[in-house]
Amino acid sequence: MGKNQKTGVGRALVKQHNQQSKENGRLQKKNVLESFTEISDIDAIIEQAEHPQQPLFSTPQRPINLDLSSSIGKNEMTLEEMRKQQTREEALHASSLRVPRRPPWRAYMSVEELDDNERQAFLIWRRRLARLEENENLVLTPFEKNLDIWRQLWRVVERSDLLVMVVDSRDPLFYRCPDLEAYAREVDEHKRTLLLVNKADLLPASVREKWVEYFCAHNILYIFWSAKAASAAVEGKMLRSPLEADDSGKNNNPDTKIYDRDELLARMQSEAEKIVEMRRNSSSDTGPSNIQSSGENVGGSSSSNNVIVGFVGYPNVGKSSTINALVGKKRTGVTSTPGKTKHFQTLIISDQLTLCDCPGLVFPSFSSSRYKMIACGVLPIDRMTKHREAVQVVADKVPRHVIEEIYKISLPKPKPYEPQSRPPLASELLRAYCASRGYVTASGLPDETKAARQILKDYIDGKLPHHEMPPGMSNVEPDPVNLHGSVSSGTEDVDSKVAPDFEQVLDDLNSFDMANGLVSNEVTIKKSDASHNHHKKPREKRSFSENRK
Repeated sequence: MGKNQKTGVGRALVKQHNQQSKENGRLQKKNVLESFTEISDIDAIIEQAEHPQQPLFSTPQRPINLDLSSSIGKNEMTLEEMRKQQTREEALHASSLRVPRRPPWRAYMSVEELDDNERQAFLIWRRRLARLEENENLVLTPFEKNLDIWRQLWRVVERSDLLVMVVDSRDPLFYRCPDLEAYAREVDEHKRTLLLVNKADLLPASVREKWVEYFCAHNILYIFWSAKAASAAVEGKMLRSPLEADDSGKNNNPDTKIYDRDELLARMQSEAEKIVEMRRNSSSDTGPSNIQSSGENVGGSSSSNNVIVGFVGYPNVGKSSTINALVGKKRTGVTSTPGKTKHFQTLIISDQLTLCDCPGLVFPSFSSSRYKMIACGVLPIDRMTKHREAVQVVADKVPRHVIEEIYKISLPKPKPYEPQSRPPLASELLRAYCASRGYVTASGLPDETKAARQILKDYIDGKLPHHEMPPGMSNVEPDPVNLHGSVSSGTEDVDSKVAPDFEQVLDDLNSFDMANGLVSNEVTIKKSDASHNHHKKPREKRSFSENRK
């Protein structure tokens, strides 16, 4: 009996220990801050159950539309008309794409009251975006849906004197959030936003000059910067840019100059000190009553000589790399997967300058698609389900001859009945890449998923060169590769384009009809057999006596 009692006590202790370990594991998992750009219906129901007083989505009862003429008319709209209608809808609802604001708070508020106010304000913001998603003429891209991530942004905006928005130089307007600049001015009217154009070494000097004109015309404070080159300089390495020869004669222009580490630190500190000085002058004129209303940000840096510079932006634009280059050693984790930074962190550079790094945030937008966000590195590549659509973005941006030259592959040329200047299809690029690299699945088919991930990583890292021009400006510089190709081809290419092979055209048209279901396979087989019989030699007629033998 005593032995059985000991066994029961031992089992009870082991069970209690396992229960405690499970609870501790759940708490640790719950405390981990994760970024959520997509939430399923089940997650929304769970969130609504936790906060029943604030329903997440409003589901009004819509009457059933029995008039089919409107839907038929919409289907008959051309692609250009649909784009114009989408542009009008985007301009109409542009004011609804706002960064969630932190509700007003005071120092005497309790933690529970502050948390409840923030959750209610966040759910109201989510409900407004849910109404936009119900609009059939709008396509809302994935955005950050975790309140704790937005709380990190609120803290950084309130603490910092100067807000630095890190963007990719190849498409600065895609990564820029104008409403975040407006929110910073709402927190403090003297707060300014500096656009840090990272990876500027991937742009030619002529393209940087075009962006300088755009930034100056729109009164945007900017700096060209390369975190990779600055990190290499800190480590004592010399990083040669492929565009160094193009920039050799234009490095003296201060507007298009790429700042180094010391110059960037000095520029940020001077801009932040100007903001602090303006705040002090305004507070001395208006009195100390207005200072308390702006919140936490005014009380810290304005009363001392230390200024705080906050870094914000999309994931995977180089914020952590910039912080490590400015600090001089690795202080934040760096990876190609978006969302490495989980919490904001404060880093002291000197007695006069402090940096504040914020986790990467995906802001709501109308101007891009999900596949473009994957190709730009905003959304994780490893989580994509449709790889051809994302690779098609790369094929549309990078010229055909550049892809062939970098990857040492030969892409299929357009058919004679197709536009000769069309970009390569994603399937063509993936199959050619798999054939050259030997990417094959277990079933013997080309491993397009593996090839797509590698191509997208090369596109993000800059191995495949590409860039966007400012709105209203075009790249008028001639392409030396195309010029060389057109000169060397001579009259033979012209004659081949004017008078292509007639049999090849018929074969291409026949394959096009078969691919689109216009002609069945049986008909084509019969036609081919008939053509073969037509060209056969006539058989000699034999006499009746020869047949009997």
